[in-house]
Amino acid sequence: MELIGSNIQLRPLQIRDLPRMVLWNRDAEIQTFVDCTLPDNLIHLERWYTENVPERHYQIFAIETRDGYLIGDMELDHICWTKREAELRIRIGEKEFWGKGFGSEAVRLILDYVFRIKNFGRIYLRVYSFNKRAIQCYIKNGFKPIGVLSRSEEGWKDIILMELKEVKYQKLLTARIAG
Repeated sequence: MELIGSNIQLRPLQIRDLPRMVLWNRDAEIQTFVDCTLPDNLIHLERWYTENVPERHYQIFAIETRDGYLIGDMELDHICWTKREAELRIRIGEKEFWGKGFGSEAVRLILDYVFRIKNFGRIYLRVYSFNKRAIQCYIKNGFKPIGVLSRSEEGWKDIILMELKEVKYQKLLTARIAG
């Protein structure tokens, strides 16, 4: 299964993608923005891949340019088939692609997949409150904040909870087509 957009495509993550993911997992700046606990060692990441991909309640996609250059990854996690919902996570690992709309296009592609093809009713996500670029991307794609996880602990980063329901997605889609 491939999802093809105007600038990017999503496809199932493959073992050949893991060496680049290791680099992203080791990059402190990238890790600042994502709550990613994937291994930063190729042997451990390959073991993780073998044990977790594919899995009924978890799907991971490669985000690549239309010419096949891997720039990031996207997960649907905690997939609940009975409630028709999942948690979304996205990471653009190649920094030269930050702030250029690739993440937003990837989110649009995955939303189209989950709502129109998989018939989900809701997608939710967590984003750090200081990650303004990601928050803007999510709001542009119809997500709305529904709460904040906050603690007074040293080093805690506030987390905004966001969701998008299928009904709202359909309204956005209709507006885009009409607009």
